Amino acid sequence: MLALIIADDHPIYRAGMRSIVREALGDAQMRDASSFSVLKRELTQAPADLLLLDIFFPGLEPEQHIRELRRAHPLMAILIVSMLTERGAVERLIRAGANGFVSKTTDPEFMVAGLREVMQGERPVYLPPSGRGRPVASSDNPVTALPPRQFEVLKLICLGLSNKEIARDLDLSVSTVRAHVSALFQKLDVTNRTAAASFGINHGVLSSGDQTDHGGA
Repeated sequence: MLALIIADDHPIYRAGMRSIVREALGDAQMRDASSFSVLKRELTQAPADLLLLDIFFPGLEPEQHIRELRRAHPLMAILIVSMLTERGAVERLIRAGANGFVSKTTDPEFMVAGLREVMQGERPVYLPPSGRGRPVASSDNPVTALPPRQFEVLKLICLGLSNKEIARDLDLSVSTVRAHVSALFQKLDVTNRTAAASFGINHGVLSSGDQTDHGGA
């Protein structure tokens, strides 16, 4: 059974999300967290397949803690569900490690779609123009539509790592990395690693801490 945590400090919202989750994903083992300290305790006690996280959340430093959550729980999908409306800020959260974003002001149908898409390995982004949600088109920033693993591979290409080094960092086989690289070339419409790295850097794949984390590679 799918295990998920709804991390939000508003009890009424958590109750409403439970109904939407059941509609989108069926039966699931759902837990609540009302603060970041409670969330960390819940994840220590038992892992989760999906985290629904409001960034306006007691004790949360959004980009820093999303990076920490991603490192500690690499297989957990993180879907930001928040009142945030700035596209640039949303993209920074995705670069930090979130798998997608759904605005709290969108219609329920978009929340359902976001839940289903993130569990299928996609990167949904639903923002609320004029008070009504719609997906941000992948053409606005193609890298936000990449599956999480391909996004990580692209980030490491931007840092200049070889396939062998990427395989080591992500605990993958070299042949699996080659497959991801080939898929990236096709999706980004490039023919070599230099072009892929340039594309990724120009579309904001690297955050300010990435080069430090990898020793300035």
